[in-house]
Amino acid sequence: MVKKIVIASAAVLALLMIGAPAMAHHSANAEFNTQEQFTITGVLTKVENVNPHSWWYVDVKGPDGKMTSWKLESLSPSGLIRQGLKVKTELKIGDTYSYRISPAWKDPEGAKLGFMRAITMNGKEYIVVEL
Repeated sequence: MVKKIVIASAAVLALLMIGAPAMAHHSANAEFNTQEQFTITGVLTKVENVNPHSWWYVDVKGPDGKMTSWKLESLSPSGLIRQGLKVKTELKIGDTYSYRISPAWKDPEGAKLGFMRAITMNGKEYIVVEL
């Protein structure tokens, strides 16, 4: 009887441990308005190509000449590679690219926040993710 309780307890604990990372990961809809999308064009100033999501920093000049900094969330490095985008060899900091994005529900202080759905470089659009 004790053996059955120990085995059952271990099984429940294993299921809880497996499910924890999945529950911790949020969907794009939680932070971004995925029903809206638009294109911004700007200078790539920095890329943090890290797991579980990469972060792209872009300076966009508005029609009034005012510069707006954007922080774009994107896929993991391996996810970008699977989409055909070789970040380390094809992108250059300081170059201008166009990004199709969904805006955040709420922007942090000092920057605009968006989810990158596609990037256009050298005349080719790389679809990062369709939501």
